[in-house]
Amino acid sequence: MERADLLDECPEVSRVALASASAKRDLWLAALALDGRIGRMVLGASEPMLGQVRLAWWRDQLGKPVEERPRGDVLLDLIGRNWAHAESALVALVDGWEALLSPRPIADTAMMQFAEGRAQLARGLADYVGCKRAAEDAERAGKLWAFADLARHAEDRTELDGALKQGIGLASDPLRLPRSLRPLAVIGGLARRALRSNGQAMLGDRFSPLVALRLGLIGR
Repeated sequence: MERADLLDECPEVSRVALASASAKRDLWLAALALDGRIGRMVLGASEPMLGQVRLAWWRDQLGKPVEERPRGDVLLDLIGRNWAHAESALVALVDGWEALLSPRPIADTAMMQFAEGRAQLARGLADYVGCKRAAEDAERAGKLWAFADLARHAEDRTELDGALKQGIGLASDPLRLPRSLRPLAVIGGLARRALRSNGQAMLGDRFSPLVALRLGLIGR
């Protein structure tokens, strides 16, 4: 698998966001490709236990020193080169996805755990690029992203209402993120817009590409 294939593992909104990564692109690609791969494991799991086993493998590998991990998985290798000693944010992401292996409809507590996982990933990105001062808005962008996805993929009104209830309060104010966190500004901005539009897809209408372009250029 080459890096182009890792890009294919990313959901569309993540690929759009990656286009605005002016520096440390591999750092962003590793994080967003992991989110995409873990997401498919969870959403495609026929049995929760099977999903838990697969997530446990990732959790175990991320807990090992880089030199003790198996070689050959392009994503795991890319993580080793770009996330060494900062894997706790990636483990938090895995833990957040695991919460969605719970029975449907997804409970509010599971939604909050998922959102916290993406928030910790976003905070980890802010820390890694040297923008700790932006950690609060970075975490909010991660949570907006989570609740927008939950709303879009809700199976019934209970799940939709739960995602919107928790996400809409976070969407009241615009995000203020520095240039080095521009991919997160793109994802968070599109998620904020989606939540304010009753949970529509982040890239689901004819204006969303223009919004994504604006976010990528100026961050808001």
